[in-house]
Amino acid sequence: MRIAILGTGNAGCAHAYKLKENGHVVNLIKTSNSIHEENYNTILNQGGLFGIDKTNGGKRGFQKIDIITRNIELGLKGVELILVMTQSLHHDKVAKLIAPHIDFATTKIIFCVPGNLGSLFFRKEIGDSDLIFSEGESTPYDARIIEPGVVNILFKNVRNATAFLPNYRKKEGMSLISKLVDTYGDYRTNIVESALHNPNLVVHTVGVIMSANRIEKMKGEFWMYRESFSPSIWNLIKQLDKEKNQVIESYGGKAISYLDACKYRNELDLNMDSLEVFNTYAEKGGPKGPENLKTRYIHEDVVVGLGLLSTLGKESQVPTPVTDSLITIASFLVNKDFHKLKRSKKDFGIENLSKEEFIRLIN
Repeated sequence: MRIAILGTGNAGCAHAYKLKENGHVVNLIKTSNSIHEENYNTILNQGGLFGIDKTNGGKRGFQKIDIITRNIELGLKGVELILVMTQSLHHDKVAKLIAPHIDFATTKIIFCVPGNLGSLFFRKEIGDSDLIFSEGESTPYDARIIEPGVVNILFKNVRNATAFLPNYRKKEGMSLISKLVDTYGDYRTNIVESALHNPNLVVHTVGVIMSANRIEKMKGEFWMYRESFSPSIWNLIKQLDKEKNQVIESYGGKAISYLDACKYRNELDLNMDSLEVFNTYAEKGGPKGPENLKTRYIHEDVVVGLGLLSTLGKESQVPTPVTDSLITIASFLVNKDFHKLKRSKKDFGIENLSKEEFIRLIN
């Protein structure tokens, strides 16, 4: 396929490298003028990406990217699939940025990974069209940019579930998504289920909030996946999971614990113990960090993860005391009121829909 990837961070670069390696035409588009500037300029100058692929025995290579640009119109022209891999905190801005330049003659689907209900921002800005919107929970490949122009691909999920809007076109959508990576093929019930099963909502937020002092003390020598999750923290996650799943079920979705969702993504043998699967990932695939509390694990995932759970819980009259407490603690840790930053129905363009109307929309 002809694919446009929005975002030149860890995820965007890793998937540009792998999708190009797999024979697709790939346009890589930078949508901001803030982070990853040196990396973008290096990719532009060298015409592509160097990669170290630990999912393939540490194989090193170079992939020439077809178009590397900040020009949105150029990057989107003639593509079949738009893969949004910017931070989901910026989905509203990205939707406004690309809406005037979408090539409706060729583009069939906009795929946000992770989603966090980002599809609603694109639906809001694009309006009536024949496009399919899709959301994923976790990127198929976990990766880090280790120096400008070089991406280290650390881990590949064995399964990735997706949801679609409108939902009645999910088979058509999956026929496109499944061409990207062989881990796609399973459906979530709806985009709320997909959004709230995003692992970052749980593991990033709880892992950082409950380890804030150690992160600051270690000054970069901290491994969250290996160090943060003791038995008492799993007790906390169990209660957060309970709130999350009650909200998911209130919108017609299916409950699943964080640990079981982790096993689904990371382990072929679904008969294995879920905690054992998590611990294996932590030792073998879990990345180092974060280095400080300026991390997206708080500043993005509290807003688009915990904040979304809180907002949807309030709308469906499901109490979320653990969720709201974590948001409050995170706010005081970094002197930033995350409660005020939570997305609203108006932000998503659904302020005129009742809960029942919204449930019909997403199902």
